[in-house]
Amino acid sequence: MFAYPIEVIADVYVSKIGGFSRELGEREIGINAKALEVNTSIIANETYARLKFFDEKPHPYFFKRTFKIIGLEENMEGYEFSPNGEVVLPAELKREFRRFIGKDVIINTVENFRIDYDYQRVIKSIFSNVGLCLESQLRRN
Repeated sequence: MFAYPIEVIADVYVSKIGGFSRELGEREIGINAKALEVNTSIIANETYARLKFFDEKPHPYFFKRTFKIIGLEENMEGYEFSPNGEVVLPAELKREFRRFIGKDVIINTVENFRIDYDYQRVIKSIFSNVGLCLESQLRRN
């Protein structure tokens, strides 16, 4: 059994940062493929996630980076950094995230599964709700 990722609520997981790999692109993170299969509903090489570090200052939602989750196989360079399902970051981010090795990270895949990147529907919903609020305010005055 693998220690990570641990699902804390639906489609949100906690893991640790294991290391860095040159095989990963700048917008990719790697996690042991077997750990993904056993512990998560994440679909390797298809699911996108946003990462949140516990020590990190919160950024506005739409400024957070989105990463494609890659399933690390035994023949891949970053596999040794994810023996228990730890997150492996691309080598390009080493300078920025070096201080997080061994620290907890939240892997948020909610928007991938719930919204499925259909932001047009979300925006329409927001505007329709705002419109209703504005309309009711205008009626009161």
